[in-house]
Amino acid sequence: ERDPMRLLMGKGASPHHGFAAFYTWIDQVYGADAVLHFGTHGALEFMPGKQTGISADCWPSRLLGALPNYYFYSVNNPSEGSIAKRRGAATLISYMAPPLQQAGLYKGLRLLKDSIDNYHRHPGDELAEDIRTQAQKLGISVAVDDSSADAYIAALGHELIQVEHRMIPMGLHVLGKAPSNGELVDILALVASFNPAAHPKTGEKLRTLPALIAEGLGLNYEVLQETIKIDSAAQEHWEHIEEIVHSAMTLFVDAPRSPKLDTRAVDGYLHAHARIPAGLLVNLWNSLDDLRSRLIHDHEVEGLLHGLEAGYIPPSPGNDVVRNEAVAPTGRNIHALDPMRVPNAVSTTAGTKLVDQMLARLVQEQGGLPETVAMILWGTDNLKSDGEGVAQVLALLGARALEDELGNVSDVALIPLAELNRPRIDVVMTVSGIFRDLFHHQMNLLDKAVRLAAEAPESVERNFVRKHTLAHAADLGISIHEAATRVFSNAPGAYGANINHLIESSNWENDNELSDMFMTRKSYAYSRKSGWSNQRAIMERSLATVDAAFQNIDSFEIGISDVDHYYEYLGGVSKSVETLSGKRPPVLVADAFSLNDRLSSLEQMVRLESRAKLLNPKWYESMLAHGYEGVREIEHRVSNTYGWSATNDAVEGWVYQDVAGTFLLDKEMRERMARANPHATAAIARRLLEADSRGFWDADDETIEQLKEIYVDLEDRLEGIVTA
Repeated sequence: ERDPMRLLMGKGASPHHGFAAFYTWIDQVYGADAVLHFGTHGALEFMPGKQTGISADCWPSRLLGALPNYYFYSVNNPSEGSIAKRRGAATLISYMAPPLQQAGLYKGLRLLKDSIDNYHRHPGDELAEDIRTQAQKLGISVAVDDSSADAYIAALGHELIQVEHRMIPMGLHVLGKAPSNGELVDILALVASFNPAAHPKTGEKLRTLPALIAEGLGLNYEVLQETIKIDSAAQEHWEHIEEIVHSAMTLFVDAPRSPKLDTRAVDGYLHAHARIPAGLLVNLWNSLDDLRSRLIHDHEVEGLLHGLEAGYIPPSPGNDVVRNEAVAPTGRNIHALDPMRVPNAVSTTAGTKLVDQMLARLVQEQGGLPETVAMILWGTDNLKSDGEGVAQVLALLGARALEDELGNVSDVALIPLAELNRPRIDVVMTVSGIFRDLFHHQMNLLDKAVRLAAEAPESVERNFVRKHTLAHAADLGISIHEAATRVFSNAPGAYGANINHLIESSNWENDNELSDMFMTRKSYAYSRKSGWSNQRAIMERSLATVDAAFQNIDSFEIGISDVDHYYEYLGGVSKSVETLSGKRPPVLVADAFSLNDRLSSLEQMVRLESRAKLLNPKWYESMLAHGYEGVREIEHRVSNTYGWSATNDAVEGWVYQDVAGTFLLDKEMRERMARANPHATAAIARRLLEADSRGFWDADDETIEQLKEIYVDLEDRLEGIVTA
């Protein structure tokens, strides 16, 4: 009961008879020629057995027998796809993630934006006070150093820009369905905003499209990025640039393509509105046109049919389309990367830059450098970013990766303190089971970097790794080598911290149960000398020194409310730190890419995800279009948002109030959802009532009574006591 995933993923367990019998029936009774696993991910590849070199005694092989295994898999998840290939002998057939679109503004947010625009045209005290009142009703609070109305309204404007321009996935992907022109505009605009093209004559890289537009308008794009949070004028320029990008991309998508691509309209528009010379962007247009064609003409259904005919399915990288355009067309066999080339130069530069920003932010907010940072490392985002998370850890430690004569990342070395120009930050790493399986080499390098820092003959005031290691060794009576353990994961063959299962089932009474589950599951460490062993005592001592926790967000497609693993890991480690140290650490997250600031506090990101996605009619209507599954997806987001209350108390009351008002207290919406999926609709009501009962939401009595009546009614319908 304390470990509900044991039957599925326990090393010494076996699948229950129903699970095993179904595969036997497929093979020996139904007589299938092949098996198709549909979606991302299943349980077969996580069945007990060896991690590599699967034998006939391992459960994936025993269940599949001689059946070929075809597997429709999301192209943006190469890490778990690699396990399906390695342990499930799967031939992957990629499908595209749901199309991304800008979130836009709606209801009160739209009215607030209109009021701010009006203030910029006609500033006045009465309007400024009205704007404050509107923001308070919407639950928007901003921190500003300057108490003036202009500073406050500029900060509000930035909050709205973040919501309005946030890219969100729209609905669910339908196999073989091409994106619409509107969806193509947003996707291609995003690609052009992060991927510069080559100059048509010199071959040198141009700036990105927004930066070129800013330059043509006589603006410094980098200055805009730095000042957009506090300067209303910068925000107006930023939005003007975004409008030009969007209009240009609309003209490009609608451009004639017979007999060949004609970009005269878009070139003329950019020349007229941003002084970009015609012909300068020819390579960008050719690249985007090629990508457009590959997005429209996917091979998803054809790839499966060709595979079932025993045909060859060509390979494809696994990533999102912004990071790697080569993922299109989908319908191909996903592969990961060469782990010996991780981290590379690009990810090292990006990782070091983000660490500098993180430390500067923590110094500003906390008054000094953190001595220890708890970091979550997943396989998925490190595969897609070529190891940026690994590079971030090395940067915090003040270490660098070394390449051998073949270009492989083979070793690590410390950066001299004089060059580093700051103390070495201690890092407690919690790595996922998938990272453990795919990045064993990087785990060894990170472990070595920590031990080099711990043993370096440096002052403890300039080396927090050594400071804490010496203290742990003295307190626990162990060697420096043992006390320098900082890379923790599950025991071999096990996956997950499982606090998500406790929270989802409401099977927990207090915070200690959550932190105990996390540390019980994630306290195994690897050493070249002794292999895997439980090192909970060292883990507890290390976590007790943590001053901040951090994790990279995988992508726009998979945010912190989209899957429960974010609060399972990042929430789990921060709850453990709080239990051990008596204080809740600040928690930071970083977007995979952003046009201005990648870093956010957890609370900021919960607010942003709630406004841009969960409560956004544009998002939930796209989900409701899919009926049963769409309602289930909405319920998942509500439950995952609740997970951040349980682990971090990071969800403000207005979120729950708006969820209740949007999905349940509105009778028409409630009935619509209940007709499509009564179980998920009842689950939303149950979760809101639990949020109130546990003190995460201080709802008024009338709202709670309404929710109780709604929940009882939905339960009665499910049990057949009453009919709708």
